[in-house]
Amino acid sequence: MSLCFMILFLWIGITYVSQNIQYSSARQFHDSVIRHLENSYFAPEVIDECKEKAAKNHYRLAVGIYGEGIHKDARVILDFDYTYPVIQVTKRYTIEGYAR
Repeated sequence: MSLCFMILFLWIGITYVSQNIQYSSARQFHDSVIRHLENSYFAPEVIDECKEKAAKNHYRLAVGIYGEGIHKDARVILDFDYTYPVIQVTKRYTIEGYAR
């Protein structure tokens, strides 16, 4: 009985750590996209490059540009899926932020 509980707690621990590592990596990628957009002043080439990098990392990136002239903002949405080991349940995570 205690062996079953130990295996369950081990699985929960491994899942938690793995999930946090993937979320942390996605958060860092999202932050770098926002920095690139702000530094390039929302250049279309940079947006396309960021979307390509996102696709290579199995992320879905959506960038919406608002405003015009010197008053531009961008809404940056990054989606990614996490599949729990053993039970094979997939959960979608979304990170949303704004570049100004």
